[in-house]
Amino acid sequence: MKRNDVLLLILFLPCLALIILFGVPGLLPIADDVTARLCGETIPRLAAGGFLLVLLILKGYGAPFRFSVKLSHLIWALPCFAVAIANFPFTALIGGKAVLDRVDLLWLFLLKCLSVALLEETFFRALLVPLLSGETTAKKLRAVLLSAALFALMHLLNLFSGNVGGVLLQVGYTFLLGCMFAVMLLRTGNVYLCILTHFLFDIGGLIVTDLGHGAFQDRTFWILTAVFGVLCAIHIAVSFFLLCKKNVHKMNKSS
Repeated sequence: MKRNDVLLLILFLPCLALIILFGVPGLLPIADDVTARLCGETIPRLAAGGFLLVLLILKGYGAPFRFSVKLSHLIWALPCFAVAIANFPFTALIGGKAVLDRVDLLWLFLLKCLSVALLEETFFRALLVPLLSGETTAKKLRAVLLSAALFALMHLLNLFSGNVGGVLLQVGYTFLLGCMFAVMLLRTGNVYLCILTHFLFDIGGLIVTDLGHGAFQDRTFWILTAVFGVLCAIHIAVSFFLLCKKNVHKMNKSS
């Protein structure tokens, strides 16, 4: 057995143990229901995401994890950051329509959002997009659409919650987010901006439902979401077109 395989096996066992201990309800005696729920939604994702990250790096698929975030990449990503920030329930919290009851668990909530972003961006972007993509425009478009579609369909698992309308809406906007994240990866070459944007988006979208109560999606929320969503969609479409045009020019030049 190769050294990397031994390392993966050693890492796999404690990760599996964490997934079982925290993923199966009732195995750990955590008295507080909110803490127990957040731990169950966080620790298994951190374990799975961490293992997948190490697996990709050791197996030669670690290129998206090379830390090379440039200032130009940050500037390019500003419209994507705007979409994530627009998802925050600022007006609902300030106006009292939504209230945070468990600020003491904010650290655990932030860890949960990070675990979601790490696992999903590692699998759907760092793994799937490079596997599905290629030099041609058709292959890049396939990578964007197919990875986004799989990302969106994964959220159908939330149908078990019983909120059919909400889940179908979630499938729709997660497909658009998946396209944004995929183009972000193709444009910047690393997955860190995807993880950061996903992390920020989930903080805004989940903070009230996880730590409080109230109606947080008010009129201001939807207006900001629509405006920044349209602007970002135009930005992503133009960026993808220019990226493909640049690759075609490079291919023609090399031939």
